Amino acid sequence: MKTTVLTAALVAGFATMAQAQYSGPSDVATPENGKYTTMTVQQILAEPKDDTDVQLEGRLIRKLKNETYMFSDGTGEIQVEIDDDDFPMGDVNENTTIRLQGEVDVHRSRPVDIDVDRASVVQ
Repeated sequence: MKTTVLTAALVAGFATMAQAQYSGPSDVATPENGKYTTMTVQQILAEPKDDTDVQLEGRLIRKLKNETYMFSDGTGEIQVEIDDDDFPMGDVNENTTIRLQGEVDVHRSRPVDIDVDRASVVQ
């Protein structure tokens, strides 16, 4: 009986420790801490820097293939890759304004694109 109680207490203690997270200042880019730099498509295409964390606001003007869309913010167009899990809930069409947060991907044989971490509808 004592062993069962001790085991249960240890498991509960480890579970609590596993859920603890640092919540102070951070240099790591996440949607929560706002480390994304707001840019335009024109700025990104003029000087693309691989793995730059960016935030864009505009519209998905067409679907190119599974999880790949053409995005426009009025200054230019760029391909964006949005995983189904990161796609905004609800109906999104070419008239819906969305905010994208993600990284610039520079490729040798393909055009620059954005790997989206988070997408949300702008109200």
